[in-house]
Amino acid sequence: RGLVVCSCGSTGRIPRSAQLLRRMVEEDIFDFVLAFAGVSTMDAVVVPALNRFVENVYVYDMKMWDALEESFGEDRHALNHSPVLLSFSDFQIDNNKKRQRVVDTRVLAYSNLKDGRPWGLDIFRCFESTCQAPAYNIIFHPQGKQHYGKHWVETKIRYTCLVCKRKVKSIPCPSWIHGARSQNYGRVWYQWPLTPGQQRDIGIMSP
Repeated sequence: RGLVVCSCGSTGRIPRSAQLLRRMVEEDIFDFVLAFAGVSTMDAVVVPALNRFVENVYVYDMKMWDALEESFGEDRHALNHSPVLLSFSDFQIDNNKKRQRVVDTRVLAYSNLKDGRPWGLDIFRCFESTCQAPAYNIIFHPQGKQHYGKHWVETKIRYTCLVCKRKVKSIPCPSWIHGARSQNYGRVWYQWPLTPGQQRDIGIMSP
């Protein structure tokens, strides 16, 4: 039982909306809910990867997160167009050796420094508290040793803010951002929505 929401990006982008989508899985209405977390969604770009995801789940009986990584995670055009939110249930064995249904909500994203999306986060903000310029007003570059393969997320970045002119160097990837299993460079995932502490890691100051 699954629900796919092909609507504007705010459906998966706004924390309150993401929490409501998750609730449908927590209340066992669906086993998974898939939505998009970008600014907009173009059906022609995301449908090919979406078809592969559905095939992976219902034809090849793959676990839902694995199915997402092997569909959207392998389609750079779709993932570069919009991050994908997946709220899904799985069964785990607890300490009493009983099966427990657990629910997780993650976003799979594509890291693109040239487009202002470090680690797939276009919600990144300038660290200067009096500035808080959005990512599209910031120029990002990798810095220092370049890591490749499954360790590529260890590469640090630097940025120059076009608004306040501040330059920040040697920014490490936050520990809550994980490199996706995909063999392709640039895929990351993280739990969603972000906590206030995680938001501060990427420059978002609480009002």
